[in-house]
Amino acid sequence: MWRRLYKNKMAMVMIGIILMTTIIGIFAPFFAPHDSYKINILDKYAPYSLEYPLGTDNLGRCILSRMIYGIRPTLFLSLLTMIGTISIGTVMGLLAGYFTGIIDEIIMRMVDVMLSFPSQIMVFAVVALLGVDVRNVILANVFIKWAWYARMIRTNVMKYKDTNYVLYSRCIGNKESFILFRHLLPSISSEMAVLATLDIGWAILNISTLSFLGLGVQAPTPEWGAMLSEAKNVLTTNPNQMIAPGVAIVILVAAFNFLGDALRDALDPKEKNL
Repeated sequence: MWRRLYKNKMAMVMIGIILMTTIIGIFAPFFAPHDSYKINILDKYAPYSLEYPLGTDNLGRCILSRMIYGIRPTLFLSLLTMIGTISIGTVMGLLAGYFTGIIDEIIMRMVDVMLSFPSQIMVFAVVALLGVDVRNVILANVFIKWAWYARMIRTNVMKYKDTNYVLYSRCIGNKESFILFRHLLPSISSEMAVLATLDIGWAILNISTLSFLGLGVQAPTPEWGAMLSEAKNVLTTNPNQMIAPGVAIVILVAAFNFLGDALRDALDPKEKNL
C-alpha cells in the first residue's frame, strides 16, 4: 500500500501541502511578518508590497500574518472535530457490528434518528441551543457526524467478525474487548483512515462556514472563514482581501480530498493483485 501511495505523485504533493500548512501553523510566530492583531488605520487597505505581501484589511492588519495564524483554528479545530467524531463513531460501530441483538438495534435506531435530519440544520440548532462559541461548534459537529461513521464502521466490522482469526481468538477464550481492539480495530483501520481523510475537508468547510456566519470563531481571532466574513463588506471596493482566505480554503480542502482518493486507490483490493 505504502509503495503504491509513494508512487502516486498527486498524493505526495498533497501530503506536502498538508504538512507544510501544519508546520507553518504550529510555528506561526516564526513565519508571520507582523502581529496578526496589530491595528494600523493609516495602512488600511494597503496594496501588495514587501512589507505587506498580501496587503492589509479594513483595520490595517497584515493579511498574510492573519492567514498564517488562521491555520490554527481552521485546520487544528477541524482535526480536533474529526478525532472526536471518529472516536465516538468507531466505538459505536464496533459495538453495533460485533454484538447482535438489542445492542445493535439501539445503536442503529439512534443512528437512523441522527441521519434523518439535515446535518447543517442540526449544527445550527445545537449552536443556537448551547450558544455561540467555538467549543459548541466542535460539539455540534461531533454530535451530528458520529452517526455516519458508526454506520460505515459497523458495515466493515460485520465483514471481518466471522473471519478465521477472529473465530479462533473467540474459541481460545480471549475477551471480547481483546477481539474488538486487537483484531477488528486493526482490520478496519485502513478504511477508517480513508473515511477520515475524505471527510476532514467537510470539517474545514463547516467550521469556516459557521465562522463566516458569525457562529464559530469570533473576532478578532484570525480564522479563514471569519476573514471571508470581514472581506464580504468590501467585496466590490477591495476584493483582494477575500482572495487569500478563499484560495487557501479551496487548496486545503482539495488536498485532503485528493489524498483520500489516493488512499482509497492504494487500499483497493483489485490493485493489490496487480
